[in-house]
Amino acid sequence: PYVYGDKSKKRSFFLCQNCDVRFLYPILKKEEEKYFYKKEFENFMDKRAGKTSGWLKAEDHIKKNHNTYSRRFKYIQPYLKKKQNILEIGCSSGFMLFPLTKKGHACTGVEPSGVFYNFLKEKKMNVYNSLESLKKNKKIKYDLIIHFFVLEHIADPINFLKELLSLLKKNGKIIFEIPNVADPLHSMYDIPSFEKFYWSIAHHWYFSFKSLSYVFNKINHSYKIKLDQRYDLSNHLYWSKYKKPGGMGKYSNLIGKNIDTSYKKILIKNGLCDTLIGVVSK
Repeated sequence: PYVYGDKSKKRSFFLCQNCDVRFLYPILKKEEEKYFYKKEFENFMDKRAGKTSGWLKAEDHIKKNHNTYSRRFKYIQPYLKKKQNILEIGCSSGFMLFPLTKKGHACTGVEPSGVFYNFLKEKKMNVYNSLESLKKNKKIKYDLIIHFFVLEHIADPINFLKELLSLLKKNGKIIFEIPNVADPLHSMYDIPSFEKFYWSIAHHWYFSFKSLSYVFNKINHSYKIKLDQRYDLSNHLYWSKYKKPGGMGKYSNLIGKNIDTSYKKILIKNGLCDTLIGVVSK
């Protein structure tokens, strides 16, 4: 019943017992949503993620996400060939695209945020403020389309993926990440403050392995779903003690890398991890 960021206090998340998706109702109106992403999103995320998150300055955002790039590149790399056309939807500060450009790939971004869009333009990145704008100005087909924590923001995820498939070359791939509703802080630990934090007004959906499979079966293309754990044991201990975010790496020196890696592997093995990775082939 509690939706983080809902000023109206009239929204809730519901569970579909058929496909296992969690969905927000009522959703934001189109005008509200457009304004939110263009004018308010960075401040919303800065408040949500903590003041040291880098959401208010593109350069800081890039620095803060160096480890995120490295983690993602490990599972993207097997699908990369030399000098590919790569499109990222919701590219934010471009922290994924700048390193891929340096590796020789032709990169394009779509970013509705005014802050990040203007920054990328200044840096001469090939960027558009909407998918519609891209399609009007570009007839190119892409080898790889990536997006991270975008699908849960999309009102019609099935048609969105079909639209992206139309922009892919034959044998191209779509690779993306979304939150996994089996997140252990939700599914295992009883932390009321996390429940008030987790369910966000920015998200239309929260997917499970089952509900993401349901979406993929509707688009009728071959796919894989992989599991990952982004947040560490320190973060979970911090939530348990202080009832708020901000604990990533807090106790790393005490815990050690081996224990933290083992903890993540156990969560992934049992499907109680915070991230789903989708790979769709054309």
